[in-house]
Amino acid sequence: FHQFVKNKKITRTFEMEGSSLDAQLEFLEFEELPEEKSRLTVHSVFRNSSQRDQLLRLPFAHGLSMAHDRLQGIVGQLKNTA
Repeated sequence: FHQFVKNKKITRTFEMEGSSLDAQLEFLEFEELPEEKSRLTVHSVFRNSSQRDQLLRLPFAHGLSMAHDRLQGIVGQLKNTA
């Protein structure tokens, strides 16, 4: 992690274990929305377009959606107990 601003942004280096891909730099920004919702925007910087294209060919989108859905469920449970 390079930078962390609570409820605002995270800047980090991300690398998939066991992958031949280089590490990438990620900028995550959180935006508060009405009705107790939020938006997460992720900007990833790759060493080159070849690395980016290689990652996009991997079936990671489904796993990423599953992870975010799970996180949303956990946050919902926490809100109900607070």
